[in-house]
Amino acid sequence: MLASRAVATKKKKKNQAGGRRANYAPAATQSGNRKYLPVGWANWLGFVMFSIIAVALGAEAVAGVIEGRGADPAAAAVLFAGFAYMTYLFGTIRLKD
Repeated sequence: MLASRAVATKKKKKNQAGGRRANYAPAATQSGNRKYLPVGWANWLGFVMFSIIAVALGAEAVAGVIEGRGADPAAAAVLFAGFAYMTYLFGTIRLKD
């Protein structure tokens, strides 16, 4: 009985190598400005593609207002908001392995 307790205590101490605080610390990708950037290649691809489209739509909305093209700037502004939101989602959502 005493020998089995010693083995269990050894195993328990081996698993606690990082200390108690390490269990509660946030991951490096979840703190600071890094939490707004993608982690995997698929998230980076979506982040870049949607951000390029969002920038183009934002520029189109501004150009449409300057040139006075009717309802075109409103449609471009709505699409800009949607693509900017998708860019945010691709940057912040983490894939689970």
